[in-house]
Amino acid sequence: MREKLCLKLLDATPGEKVLDVGCGLGYFLLTLAKKGVDCYGIDTSPESLDYVREHITPNVKTGSCTSIPYEENTFDKILFCEVIEHVADDDAALQEIRRVLKPGGRLVVSTPGFEGWLTRTYLKRLGHHEGGEKHERDGYYTRELEQKLEKNGLKVVQSSLCMFLLSELMMEITKAAYMLKQRSFQAQSDLLKVQKSLSYRILRLMLLVVIPISKLEDILMIPLFRKGHALIVSGEKN
Repeated sequence: MREKLCLKLLDATPGEKVLDVGCGLGYFLLTLAKKGVDCYGIDTSPESLDYVREHITPNVKTGSCTSIPYEENTFDKILFCEVIEHVADDDAALQEIRRVLKPGGRLVVSTPGFEGWLTRTYLKRLGHHEGGEKHERDGYYTRELEQKLEKNGLKVVQSSLCMFLLSELMMEITKAAYMLKQRSFQAQSDLLKVQKSLSYRILRLMLLVVIPISKLEDILMIPLFRKGHALIVSGEKN
């Protein structure tokens, strides 16, 4: 539900070299590849990488945000979405990303934001206490993340909030239902095990209704209240 805004801020064009740090099952890579973007991804999950290689692109490697297996000044643009909150040393991660970004290249970071109504609830933290999805922090305030980018040599271009309320509620309820059955969540590849289940198919149908309403809610409510559960900040390498 935050993906469209992330891609808008990234503003990748055909032929540009784009890296998705923590690519998971490759949603961003698939969308960008359809537009003619030269896509690359890294992840720590072998299962996720195997899926991406088979269905999207062979240009993926095992790696983390603090150890990116590419030379400096390689990429025109980089996505770093829903990862930084899992990283103990976020400064080291941003410095490593800056290393492989070309001068003037753009980074888009998305993470849970503290400017939401439900940012410090039990449901929000559920599933993030251990394992591959463990949170080192629950999120960031807008200015806090902006300063973090600036500190590490990235000039802030734009900051945005999304997921006002309905989409966040839907996500938390879905997560709670999943945790009741699976007990843990290690990586996006875990979703491959449940995608043929009846509950997953029902969820997909529900999202056909929820997503358009959530988008309208964001358009109407976020400018009025300046609240949102997802924070997205773009910056450029100095």
